Amino acid sequence: MYNSKFYGICFCLFSLSGCATMFNSGSQTIQAIPSNGEGMRVNITTPSGTYATKLPTTIVAEPSTFHKILVDVKDDCYEPTQTAVPSTVTPSFIVNVLFWPGFIIDTLTGTMWKYNNTVSVNTVPKTGGCSKS
Repeated sequence: MYNSKFYGICFCLFSLSGCATMFNSGSQTIQAIPSNGEGMRVNITTPSGTYATKLPTTIVAEPSTFHKILVDVKDDCYEPTQTAVPSTVTPSFIVNVLFWPGFIIDTLTGTMWKYNNTVSVNTVPKTGGCSKS
C-alpha cells in the first residue's frame, strides 16, 4: 500500500523533533513582581530582544538554551540589580531516552527548558533618598 519512500519521509520528519519540541514549544508567560514596592522602571532582556517597562509586569518569551531572561532594575529610587528568571528541564525532555536524537534537537531549540511562572525581582530602595523628578 505505502512504499518505502513514504516511510522514509515520515521517519525523517519525525526525527526532526524531540519530545520537548513536540509538547512544550511556543512562548511562556512569566509574572515579574518586585520584592519591595512597585512601579519601578526595569529593562527586560529576552531571547528576542530588550525592552523597558515597569514592575509588576508580564514577560512573554520563548525558551532558549543560549539566552537567559534578565530583569535589570533601572530606576532612580532603587539600587541597580539584575535578576535572572529561573528555569528547569521539562519532564518531556527526559522521554528522549526513547529517541536519543531528540536530546540534541531539544537542546538546540531550547524547548528542553521551562521558565518559572513567577519571578521575584530583587528591588532595594536607595538609602540616600530618591532623585526622581
